[in-house]
Amino acid sequence: MRLLFQIATVVLGWAVAARTYEIKWDNNESIKKAASQAGFGLVKYYTGNNTGDTPGNLPDPYHWWETGAMFGALIDYWWLTGDDSYNKITSQALIHQAGPEGNYMPNNQTMTEGNDDQGFWVMSAMSAAEHQFPDPPDDSPGWLAQVQAVFNEYAGRWDREDCGGGLRWQIFQFNAGYGYKNSIANGCFFNIAARLAMYTGNKTYADWAEKI
Repeated sequence: MRLLFQIATVVLGWAVAARTYEIKWDNNESIKKAASQAGFGLVKYYTGNNTGDTPGNLPDPYHWWETGAMFGALIDYWWLTGDDSYNKITSQALIHQAGPEGNYMPNNQTMTEGNDDQGFWVMSAMSAAEHQFPDPPDDSPGWLAQVQAVFNEYAGRWDREDCGGGLRWQIFQFNAGYGYKNSIANGCFFNIAARLAMYTGNKTYADWAEKI
């Protein structure tokens, strides 16, 4: 029943696509079928695996963070259904956008990336670590190392001067909104701190989660 509920949650997460399907919510196979159809519909928007395109990008009008969230959903889909149809493009996208430093600050996003944008990608990497998604090649940072790299960057960006501490919305001063501290950026930081605490047992992460 727990697996049934989790798969149902994934399908509901793709509510726009799922509304077009007939689903028997008490039947695993019916839910898996709907999830498969929804996943196929979702990936139809993705062009990053086309020749000449950049892995990990959706075409306009979609944003970079939305692509990160999409691949997080596909990791959950694989974990809950066992269908590895999208594992190759998921791994390719995460590795490419993580970059050689494994911190999800690729050159193609330098001018626009905010803490929240980075957060959606690293939450997907955290899911990859938790669910034992197939490891990156040896010359790329592993999923856990990627999450830890971003956590360390978040901790280094913590601003003590205003609002009792917190992350700013933007990473770079030249971007509009640098003066804001918003819920989503700090929510992403809390999310990975709490999950790292559970995953590693390291109290430092738990302390940060409580602080946030």
